[in-house]
Amino acid sequence: MNTAELARLQFAVTAGLHFLFVALTLGLVTVVAVTQTRATRARDRQARATGMRRVRFWGGLYVINYALGIISGIVQEFQFGLNWSGLSDAMGNVIGTPVAIETIAAFFLESTFLGMWAFGFGRLPARAHLVLIWLVALTAYASTFWIMVVNGFMQKPVGHETSGGVTRVTDWGAILTNEATWYALAHIAGAVALLAGLFIAAVSASHLRRDHEVDFFRPTLAQGGLLAGAGALVTVVAGLVHLEALAGYQPAKYAVVTGEGPSPEEVNAAEVARHGPGDWLPPDWVGIPTLLMIVIGVILVLVAWIPATAARRTDVPPSRRRFRMRFAVMLLPFGFIALICGWLTREVGRQPWAVTGELTVEEAVSDVSFGAMLTTVLVLTTVLALLAVVDWALLTHYARLGPDGAFIGGADLMPEPDDPTAPADPAGRNGAAAGRDPGSADAHFSY
Repeated sequence: MNTAELARLQFAVTAGLHFLFVALTLGLVTVVAVTQTRATRARDRQARATGMRRVRFWGGLYVINYALGIISGIVQEFQFGLNWSGLSDAMGNVIGTPVAIETIAAFFLESTFLGMWAFGFGRLPARAHLVLIWLVALTAYASTFWIMVVNGFMQKPVGHETSGGVTRVTDWGAILTNEATWYALAHIAGAVALLAGLFIAAVSASHLRRDHEVDFFRPTLAQGGLLAGAGALVTVVAGLVHLEALAGYQPAKYAVVTGEGPSPEEVNAAEVARHGPGDWLPPDWVGIPTLLMIVIGVILVLVAWIPATAARRTDVPPSRRRFRMRFAVMLLPFGFIALICGWLTREVGRQPWAVTGELTVEEAVSDVSFGAMLTTVLVLTTVLALLAVVDWALLTHYARLGPDGAFIGGADLMPEPDDPTAPADPAGRNGAAAGRDPGSADAHFSY
């Protein structure tokens, strides 16, 4: 194994694990935003209280994953700076702007909005608080868009010119409308919905197996199963459309992963004529994760919705539907496996190029010693492994605690005034003491 191979290994570990954090984060933030929207719009006070209880529970799990995902992103930035100076030198004029915008969106705007949202329960007006979580979601997807603009350019370079070994932008419109970016975004949108649905269904089923918080988790089991099924369908359709598009701009990858069209030998001969002698094909084994991804995707289209059927009848305790509850939990790992397989298909399938047709991995890697590269591989991989373990441990811990263990937000909504068990509201937390109608749209309500 040489220095370039070590750099590739480190990129695979850091980017792959970070992608798993990001995927779950993107899926959960959308679910939390939709759940809070429904709760805020609810006229019935009890429905609002139950909805906000769900927001605090799922929002807490989202915050855990987001926080550790941010740290994994910082680790990834370190490996970019340490290992890929050739990429920065040659392509910095193109990739620098999208990465800078992504940093502003993710590390400044998104983090700021999330902090205001997390500490705004019971302190901000309901509508203002709702706007914050949607801003968090929008900046999260904006961050994803700009990263995929960079990745799309690396897959299919467009709108540029190269002179003296340095690439410059000639057409931002072409870069922003790159098909390699938009096909991937559609595929990712389905995948994050699939993963979030599987996660929600698995957590809900683990509680329902014990008949714990049945009224709380029965609806979320159904919602998770249906979301996973819909996400799987979008993922498969978008992925198959994307796969066909590869024949046009990455014929080498298409030939290896599908075995259709020109043979790999013919494609390599064409690449030799264009770039000179060499092996310009991706590794043969990249077809394995591609096939596994497709198989898992199709199976999930067929079965991901099955756990939702366990929530249909309310007259039967969920614990009596043990198979479907266990099935919901068993499906979760396959979502992560499919995501990793998809990532391997996209990134390994681009080899030996860092930027297709423009810059090889050997040219992109930093000029550092083998020992230095090995040291960073060991250190950063250890850090990421610890982050993954801590993330999973915290998610598991707080998921098992259930809604009563939610660590963000305050007490539940105040009970209805005519409830004889309702506590007094001397501070006017529902708006009365502040001179507002408690039922008015502008009234604050306690979370």
